[in-house]
Amino acid sequence: MPYDARRRNGWSRGLIHFHTRFSDGWASVLRAGEIARDHGYDFLIVTDHLRNLKLFTHRTLPEYIDACDQATRRLGLPVIPGGEMEIHWNDPATTDFSEAHTLAFSIRALAAAGEYDWTTPGTDPFAAWPDSQGGQGTILALQEKLRQYVMPPAASHQFQHSVVSAKGGEGADYRYDLPRLASSRYLDFFYSGAVELIHEMEDILLVLSETGIDPAGMKGIYSSCDFHVGPQTTWPPLARFLDRTPLLRTAYRELFRRGAALFIRLKGDADIAPFPWFADEQLSHATYVYLGGEPCNEQTILDALRDGRTCVTRGAAEFAAFEPAPSFMHRHAGPVRLRLSLPVSYSDPRPRSLIVLRDGEVVFWEPYAIPSPGIEFRYVDPAPPPGVHAYQVYVPSKFLSSPVIFAV
Repeated sequence: MPYDARRRNGWSRGLIHFHTRFSDGWASVLRAGEIARDHGYDFLIVTDHLRNLKLFTHRTLPEYIDACDQATRRLGLPVIPGGEMEIHWNDPATTDFSEAHTLAFSIRALAAAGEYDWTTPGTDPFAAWPDSQGGQGTILALQEKLRQYVMPPAASHQFQHSVVSAKGGEGADYRYDLPRLASSRYLDFFYSGAVELIHEMEDILLVLSETGIDPAGMKGIYSSCDFHVGPQTTWPPLARFLDRTPLLRTAYRELFRRGAALFIRLKGDADIAPFPWFADEQLSHATYVYLGGEPCNEQTILDALRDGRTCVTRGAAEFAAFEPAPSFMHRHAGPVRLRLSLPVSYSDPRPRSLIVLRDGEVVFWEPYAIPSPGIEFRYVDPAPPPGVHAYQVYVPSKFLSSPVIFAV
């Protein structure tokens, strides 16, 4: 379905952080775009591991970007060539081997300028990037390089717990370098994986601790899909045929789950299974960017991300509206009024909460049993203190907005 600005009141639904055969995913870029389209997304940001492109699949950046551009033309939805970049270090405090994954929402300008080293054998393509503190190939170097090209550096899955991993050192948390989160522009929320749901409260506290009213330091939020493999990655005509019959679909998915689990065990990557439910959970994560009346294309999407016009959902929650739109730069005049529309939130009536936060502190918390699947929520701050304040709306496990700034 072509993007229609009226469908969600100027908000575009996106799938961010998707891996393809260019690095360690099972889908082609075109198939990735088909999966995004078939699951109701308006745009897709592919973020293959750039070190894998260079060192393992031996592909080039022009090939990668061209594949995204071809998918955009074939499917009629923006498929944006982003990238994931990893920095590894040993934490002296925890003696835990750690990884920090930084996302670039687009690598187009950096690739055109020749910033990535594709010629030095055996080295990451960003290993030589210097930082302002005399380091090289550091998290800070990645962040500063992205800012140089007006790309907001995004900290991906800042907490990641892998209790099922068989690899040494991965039984405990490995984290984005927490001192460097302050220099990130975006923080990952609702990132993929049922295991990582245990970190939701840590994530919300982290997001709130970084919330401020200084435009240079404000943090936007996005949601990772981090999709690698699932039954959706198979040949589309076969998948569509099998999906028509529940019995065939169930048998196929079970066969896929067992086959994928066996393949991954043989490969030695035990923490990616189980399938296919994990893949379905990943595809329930959505990042919405506010475009207003603008068309949905690569430029408008990246502009919205640069400006922090985002909110996120997970778990098949259906988003319709959030007002006013968040922004790093724009300040709304009082009175403080917020509106959220989730036509579908929880499938069963059960106790849940609607939470409003002002400058990282809870100012409204309403626990209640949702009598229907939808949420229509309006909030007016009755007595905000004079000054400039950042507001966020949070529905646990379902919705979070980037900060909305009010001057009262």
